[in-house]
Amino acid sequence: MIPHTALSTELSLDYLAVAEEDRDGCLQLLDGEISPAAAVVQDHLSASLGSPAAPVPELGTRDLPVTEADWLEGMLRFVPALRTWHAELDIPDAVTRDTLADFGRNLAINRRVHGRFGMDTWQWLTHHFAGRLFALGRLQFLIHQPAVPVPGTAGGEWVLGVHIPEDGGLGTGPVAESLAAARPFFDRHFPAQPVRHANCESWLLDPYLSEHIDTWSNIFRFAALFTPYGTPRDEPSDAVYFTFRTRSMDVLPTLPRTTALQRLVLDRIAGGGAWQVGYGCLQLP
Repeated sequence: MIPHTALSTELSLDYLAVAEEDRDGCLQLLDGEISPAAAVVQDHLSASLGSPAAPVPELGTRDLPVTEADWLEGMLRFVPALRTWHAELDIPDAVTRDTLADFGRNLAINRRVHGRFGMDTWQWLTHHFAGRLFALGRLQFLIHQPAVPVPGTAGGEWVLGVHIPEDGGLGTGPVAESLAAARPFFDRHFPAQPVRHANCESWLLDPYLSEHIDTWSNIFRFAALFTPYGTPRDEPSDAVYFTFRTRSMDVLPTLPRTTALQRLVLDRIAGGGAWQVGYGCLQLP
């Protein structure tokens, strides 16, 4: 077990981009010896590190009977080991920082949504800490084997799932740079899992959205990069959550209608429609 000294704690919080208002909560989790449940989390992360196929555990299962706080503590204490693993793979420090910054970002989102310290999206962060997701510029890439097969891929072929962190817009330049960086990065650092294709599963790929927004918008241009496949699935709260950061469908009348996108999201629901998650793929440059 790697000890978490005061110096390494401060450095870890910097790598995780933890905001000032969330630092006390993190330091409380790191006070004293590691808890037994957080040690279970660390064991799981250690066993999963570098294994793209490792399953993401459910909160409170028999195998990992841990709470949200235990997961956060385990992840916080795992940062030194993860940084060492990145360095052994010659992954640039800037990529490590950009990737781990999602931890602080999700703490901040949780505070905005729930008004408290914590992270209800902790399960998403297990991808980062298991070494299967990396931020390369504007986009994040998760090496995986999608449940819905991607056209043009062979059985068992690895695919890069494209994800968009809450970190600004979707300008065509930054998006193109991220996509261009993805294949060379994974070819160099993970040659045992070669990748040729990327996929995206998002409400931004809902066909309805592309039909009702301006063709010059960054969202339209982003969606147009992907070739649709599969059947979109209903996820009524996704558009609400990612637009307004709430999953409550009871507060819709109180939500702002400041932007055209906000009005589009709310008007579709008010008209009896349901937002969907669409599937799209592309061949990596």
